[in-house]
Amino acid sequence: MVWQAARELLKFTYKITSVFPPEEKFNLLKHMRECARNIPANIAEGFGRFHYQESMQFYRIARGSLMELKSDYYSALDIEYINKNDFETSISLIDKVGSLLNGFIRNTIKYKNISSN
Repeated sequence: MVWQAARELLKFTYKITSVFPPEEKFNLLKHMRECARNIPANIAEGFGRFHYQESMQFYRIARGSLMELKSDYYSALDIEYINKNDFETSISLIDKVGSLLNGFIRNTIKYKNISSN
């Protein structure tokens, strides 16, 4: 579920940034798209790892990218590249992914604790 929600955020971010001015091609636009791509990619990579600590590291990297993306959306609003409605939608998607990701991390920790007993 978290990976699917992260993909929805990725699609939304690509749609929103498609109208950014050309001078942002290698700045905010590029960074937002990289962060949005890194979230589902790191979740998937973490899931594919066989060692608990490696998996957790990738999930935490995904969470860091999510927070970077959130900051970038605030920047985009501040410099008026996006409107308030799109900003609120983005924050809602980010908060949903964050909540699911934190739950996924908690469940991974629980599973590790149960299986190591």
